[in-house]
Amino acid sequence: MHEEFQNLAQIIKKNAQGKKIIYIPNPGNYGDGLIRYATKKFFSDYQISHWEVNVGYGKIKYQLLPYLLNHNKYLFIYGGGGGWCSAYDCGYRICRAISMFTSNLIVLPSTFDLELKAVKGTLFRRDKFNSAERAADSIFCHDMAFYLTTIKSMMMFQNIEKTQNVGLFMRTDKEAAIIQESMPEMNKDLSLFGDHMSNGDEFLETVAHFKELHTDRLHICIAGLIVGAKVNLYPGSYFKIQAIYNSSIAPNFKNIEMHAVCEDINLLSQNLN
Repeated sequence: MHEEFQNLAQIIKKNAQGKKIIYIPNPGNYGDGLIRYATKKFFSDYQISHWEVNVGYGKIKYQLLPYLLNHNKYLFIYGGGGGWCSAYDCGYRICRAISMFTSNLIVLPSTFDLELKAVKGTLFRRDKFNSAERAADSIFCHDMAFYLTTIKSMMMFQNIEKTQNVGLFMRTDKEAAIIQESMPEMNKDLSLFGDHMSNGDEFLETVAHFKELHTDRLHICIAGLIVGAKVNLYPGSYFKIQAIYNSSIAPNFKNIEMHAVCEDINLLSQNLN
């Protein structure tokens, strides 16, 4: 994975020559917090200085307007994630707004499932398959959270005592493959317990206590790989999970199994008890 991240760093530095970098984290849940956490470590390791502007879900244009009016001075880097689909389109909307002023934009590895003609800049996709159909000129790089798997210091999370046998961490939002009115009591949709500005260390520490995970959350899966848990991964409502599994997970990790859609979450929880 080092090669893809090195290439990303080189492109950022080339595009940033003579410009100050404005980093805009993708707004979202605790998993987006893990993306931001990894991105900040990536910037630090590759000595990419930047200013961070957290636009959240607020008045995006007004928050960025002082920078956009002087856009020739800046390179805008938008944080990676899944905000480019019908369920969540914040990434698309924010980058479309930036593109009204400038093409000095880099989008960090994301999943693209929308028409992107209105977005100008350099786009990185986090899968080699479906996203390439939407963004033919995009460049492949692994999800930023995978950068943590390349850092030796992250091995400290593998030393945390695994006091829990099995964790069920299934989605309960509109990106779930199947949405049920009630979830089993043992299910914990951990990603909803924080946001994109939350502490990545705490996210990893929570997951690290489990020997085995069942999840359809990408960043619960990546956290599981970091902390050394056995991971059982399930697809969500669109191609994202399967495409990233084929692109980044299957070629690089062994302690994981990809399953078909979990049609009966209650039956799964009964089998885990």
